[in-house]
Amino acid sequence: MAPETPHPTSSLPGHNSEHYRRRWYALLILSLSLMLVIMDGTIVNVAIPSIVRNFDASFRDAEWVNTIYSLVYAATLILWGKIGDQYGRRLLFLIGVALFGLGSALVGAASSINMLIAMRALQGIGAGILSPSTLSIVTTTFRGRERGIAFGIWGATAGVAAALGPLLGGWVIDNATWLVDANGSWRWAFYINIPIVVVAFIGSLWAIRESRDEHTRHYFDVLGTVLGGLGLAAVVFGIIEGQTYGWWKPDDVFRVLGWEWPSQSISIVPVSILVGAILLAIFTWYERRLERQGSEPLFEFGLLRFRSFRYGMITGLIVNLGEIGVLFAITLFLQGTKGLSAFDTGVALLPLAALAFVAAPLAGAFSQRLGPKWIVTTGMVIEVIALLVLSVIITPDVSVRSVALMLGIYGLGLGLAIAQLTNLVLYDIPTAKSGIASGGNSTIRQVGSALGIAVIGTVLTTSVESNLKDEFARSESLSPQVLAMQNVYLEMAKQPVNFDFEAMLTESAPPGMAGMPAGAADGEMPANPGAGGMPPQAGEGHPSSSPPAGMPSPDELRAQGRELGQIVEAARSNGMATASLAAAIFVGLGALSSLLLPNPKESPEERAAAH
Repeated sequence: MAPETPHPTSSLPGHNSEHYRRRWYALLILSLSLMLVIMDGTIVNVAIPSIVRNFDASFRDAEWVNTIYSLVYAATLILWGKIGDQYGRRLLFLIGVALFGLGSALVGAASSINMLIAMRALQGIGAGILSPSTLSIVTTTFRGRERGIAFGIWGATAGVAAALGPLLGGWVIDNATWLVDANGSWRWAFYINIPIVVVAFIGSLWAIRESRDEHTRHYFDVLGTVLGGLGLAAVVFGIIEGQTYGWWKPDDVFRVLGWEWPSQSISIVPVSILVGAILLAIFTWYERRLERQGSEPLFEFGLLRFRSFRYGMITGLIVNLGEIGVLFAITLFLQGTKGLSAFDTGVALLPLAALAFVAAPLAGAFSQRLGPKWIVTTGMVIEVIALLVLSVIITPDVSVRSVALMLGIYGLGLGLAIAQLTNLVLYDIPTAKSGIASGGNSTIRQVGSALGIAVIGTVLTTSVESNLKDEFARSESLSPQVLAMQNVYLEMAKQPVNFDFEAMLTESAPPGMAGMPAGAADGEMPANPGAGGMPPQAGEGHPSSSPPAGMPSPDELRAQGRELGQIVEAARSNGMATASLAAAIFVGLGALSSLLLPNPKESPEERAAAH
């Protein structure tokens, strides 16, 4: 394999060389691969109801289908970036593509929920390899003015993929029923990865040139890998599962492989985060010790001496809190409050994806005139404006078009900021260290994404709960029988489902409230909503009967159902408005942090030549 070269044009006989001409094909392959990684983190959300029905699984099991992917992905990013620098970035990319494709095929063919979870972990390993590999190969393939454009396209792909995941997943699940029964249609949300994987694997052999750091020793940091991987996994697990198991006191019992969390006074979440933080602290000490001894650490903290890398990592962490968190919240709002299907939700997100895809390459071109720093800051300011407008206009009566318009403006800012921020993060990094730096950048962004979903999700649900309690306390028209089940309504309001409360209250099942699931009268939600215990949604119903003695009349219940629906809708809208405001604050802090970044207008090679 050929040794690494600092710049394609510096070692090749002019711009007519075969490798030089193929570099844009390489970018296409890398972008498609990155798209698969990100889409598979979001596409599963719309597949979970079908998975639950197919395997008669609990929602807790289904949650692990998503959680295990994120955990393994985040925990291995730094490791693979370092290995790519040592053994070859293209080689590692090929391994990642193969593992991701194999995982996709086995997920689709899973015969049990446990097998599905295990194969999602294999997908996560492939994703953890692909993400830093694509970024480091872009870094080593493009230089000068082309690098900004290449990062723009790469970044646009990331933004578009996050928005397209629910759209593609919803479409596949709805339309794959001609191949399999309805319960098995979710499998094609993963099978569709396979042809893309085949194209990426074959195309990379032709278009991507091998590169590595020829001066590094082939040393594998076993202890650093264990400490860093377990530490990141523990922290990310705590962040992701905080809302499920409780941030301090247990809200639910944690069970895995027959083992149960023993404490009833403290949740597993703070313990997991604390243990993870301790492991990461030990990891930091150990890696810095290896650096001082002249060994090869898993992550070189010395890279933080570069101003662009240091402040770029901080900015990326902060801004991802808002950017990814608000996408999670808006998806719940569109499905739960506006009543959109998964596919229609994806359609509503298309303006975001389209404008992000258009803006990102343009940002690369303009960065040569203005400098990438001001492109990043401008993009984040546009994002903040869009989020603030969303926080004002979101009401129960807001149209989907108005929301889509603001999401489009938000996507414009996202496209300007996301790619050029990555460009700045890696600007000063030596080419030989691009893999390890890319792994570090991807890791910090992934942690920011997980934290953003947790924080913004908590803001959303807390706001919804607070608004509902206030409305219930002020209500003078809701009967005691309806108010007695307000805990049920609180839990229902947090679900991404458009409930028909009028039908729920008027179509009775004596002796309790009409349409209520088993246990609702005691203030409990069904353990498995996807298995038939969920209250009726819009358009569903049950045979009606006369109300028991002392119960409101059907007309009174109908009126109360409408009022209850209006109260829940208003609470959800206020929660989304609050979540948008919180996201705007985080992105605004990211914009302020971006002011600390350098603003180079010349390429690293031009700057080196000038000095």
